Amino acid sequence: MKTISLLMSLVLFTGQLPAFCLDAAAPEKEYPISAGDVINISVFPAQEFSREVTVQPDGSVEIPLLGSVDAAGMKTDELQKVLTAKFSKYVSNPSITLSVRKFSFQRVAVIGEIKGAGYYEYREGMRLLDLVAQAGGLQDYARGAKVRIYRKSKDGAKTTELVISADLDKVLSGDLDKNVALESGDIVYIPRKPYSSAARWITDNVIPWATLFIFMITAGIVAKKNR
Repeated sequence: MKTISLLMSLVLFTGQLPAFCLDAAAPEKEYPISAGDVINISVFPAQEFSREVTVQPDGSVEIPLLGSVDAAGMKTDELQKVLTAKFSKYVSNPSITLSVRKFSFQRVAVIGEIKGAGYYEYREGMRLLDLVAQAGGLQDYARGAKVRIYRKSKDGAKTTELVISADLDKVLSGDLDKNVALESGDIVYIPRKPYSSAARWITDNVIPWATLFIFMITAGIVAKKNR
């Protein structure tokens, strides 16, 4: 099953999915390109200039027709705009797409209701709770019992996309058998609890003030009785 269809199933299951999480590869767009990364560059309609290039130690990539182009430190969409502008001098209405095919070092990503969404360096033996701790912990409305881990498994030339369920609530309650071992390239998605925006606004704004108001009234009654 394709990743998109799996994510759509997740939407139906949770009832709500933040827009930026619809694409499981979203963190790649926020990843700053670094030396050693392998980038696939596709040029349309001039496919003869499409290449898979490696970012050199000085941060540059060698691209046919353009020569050396600085890439290190840029996000993929930023480099895409630069290349589109440069190719426009030689190709009519070029369409440039690029993706990071191989990272210079192993990474995992976490998105959704987490305080520090993004990429983190993968370490041998790393588990789900390790990643959550590195990312600063869960947001207030995280649905820890319904965590999903998206993983690509390669068998020769064949790539299989897997979705692994994880119950982070049980892990946090002390059931470490549920603390899933991660692999390099995993993308961890932590969904939001199925509250409506109105319910969330009430929880954040109305209830604290109502509690304070009741406390003040109660304190006033007690004060009158003590006079």
